[in-house]
Amino acid sequence: MQNFKDVCGQESVVWFEVQPSDCEKFLKWAKDLGCVWLSGTKINFREPIKFTHFSINNEGKLGIIPISTWASKQTEFQNIKRYEFCEFVSL
Repeated sequence: MQNFKDVCGQESVVWFEVQPSDCEKFLKWAKDLGCVWLSGTKINFREPIKFTHFSINNEGKLGIIPISTWASKQTEFQNIKRYEFCEFVSL
């Protein structure tokens, strides 16, 4: 079974683009990897989250990426590995 360290590999953080219809699947997958929210709270499914861009760092912290950051041309964001969740994982 994969964990968040397998997903990140040598990277400090990786980003995922998730289709709105796959958001719950993504969050379940991230939870199964051992991820928690940046705040340290466990991932739960009480409230639906309909964001489409997420980060996972090599410490297993899951965050939401604003679309302005995802689309940013700033050099600090250009070298971050980005994946489409539906292509990264067989759904």
